Amino acid sequence: MAVVAVNEVIGGTGVSGKYGETFVFTRKWRIRVDDPKTSKVLISQAAKIKFNDPHPDFSNHLAMEFDLSDEDGVGMFWLLVVKYYVPPKDNTPDPTTGLPKDDWRATGSTNKVPAFEDKNGIAICNSAGDPLEGLEIEASDFGISLTRFYGDLSWVGIAQTTSNAVNSDAWNNSAVRTWKAEFRGAVKRELTVSAYSGATTKPYWETSWEFRYRPDTWDLKPWDVGFNQLVDSSGAPSQTGTNRAAILGADKKPVKQPVALGFGIALVAGAKPSPITVRAYKEAAFSVFGTPS
Repeated sequence: MAVVAVNEVIGGTGVSGKYGETFVFTRKWRIRVDDPKTSKVLISQAAKIKFNDPHPDFSNHLAMEFDLSDEDGVGMFWLLVVKYYVPPKDNTPDPTTGLPKDDWRATGSTNKVPAFEDKNGIAICNSAGDPLEGLEIEASDFGISLTRFYGDLSWVGIAQTTSNAVNSDAWNNSAVRTWKAEFRGAVKRELTVSAYSGATTKPYWETSWEFRYRPDTWDLKPWDVGFNQLVDSSGAPSQTGTNRAAILGADKKPVKQPVALGFGIALVAGAKPSPITVRAYKEAAFSVFGTPS
């Protein structure tokens, strides 16, 4: 059971297209075998065309579809049809890996976030000048999603390092700590690497990531207030003190409401507290993802 002859035919071939879409080239081969039970895999290989092989006239149009059908009703003659076109973005292989290329997309969402300052960066205070806590504001988050493909498990270490982390270096034309990465999941898939049934397959991982942007960074900014202050060995308030002591009110008793602090010691009565910056998220280099494009 073997292929006896392979001839490319002209009838029914050609090219078609639509405005704004890629051309579709069609090529055909008539294949003769010496036994109707000849393997369909062997017959489909006879023209020696593989997925992603370029068209002889337009090299950016690749072999993307094939169809093998019985031509004589007996199984001695077969017709192989191959269609060439520019692969859709999601299916365009990366020449360095043979896997689909990265797929970047923009996203958006609306969330509630703590509010400490107004649009001009001025602290939100009551009529007496006391900063207000517990306020939330509706914020529209801008983000980017990434679908990336890996031929091995290297994505596991990247996910462990970067998920729930902020960028340690400038990334995507933005400042440090303004982007936060979130690993969304991974699915193992297989890619058929030859244009015939039963061909070799290549396993790979399809991973999903999200990046959310905040221009004022992802740092927390609570008010610098408290019930205790730094004191020296004699108990006197000191910015360089290594001990802590309760802040006393005018009645010489520990205060019952938090007091504004400055460099660790209580400010004068009525002074407005300032926010402190808390780096709550770990940092990671986002260069492992490349640049969104």
